[in-house]
Amino acid sequence: MTTKTFGMFSVEGNYMVARIAEAGKKLAQTDGSKSAWAFAHRELTKLGYTNQFGEATDTDVRDQVHEYVTAQCEEGTDFYI
Repeated sequence: MTTKTFGMFSVEGNYMVARIAEAGKKLAQTDGSKSAWAFAHRELTKLGYTNQFGEATDTDVRDQVHEYVTAQCEEGTDFYI
């Protein structure tokens, strides 16, 4: 998997967020963008509770993941759930 940079402070952090984003993107194809964003947001929140990846809940990281997960969906999904 080619790791996109999501604004995390480390290569490991970007890798972890990229995994969440990829899973969310796949989920969006079957369950829609609302469900996919809810999943990704929940996973970013859990990742952000760790000492090593606290920036996972930063607005920039969340915004980039939101855009990535919902980019190919026709229906809109609010950023704030």
